[in-house]
Amino acid sequence: MERKTKQDVDSGWQSSTNGERAWKEATDRVSSRNADARKAGRIEREEYERGREDERRARAAKRDAKLLGRRKK
Repeated sequence: MERKTKQDVDSGWQSSTNGERAWKEATDRVSSRNADARKAGRIEREEYERGREDERRARAAKRDAKLLGRRKK
């Protein structure tokens, strides 16, 4: 049985252009989905934090108004 050397096997090998293109497209889709998810997550967090800050300010204003009301009496 004749055995081929590594050089004989590697010398005729060519990459699959279609396979590489498909792999690149798949990784690009995943990257795009990840970027979209990061963007949506950032927007959601900003809205959540904005709501928390608005609520905190409202409570502080209510507390301050209550304290000012006590001092006037």
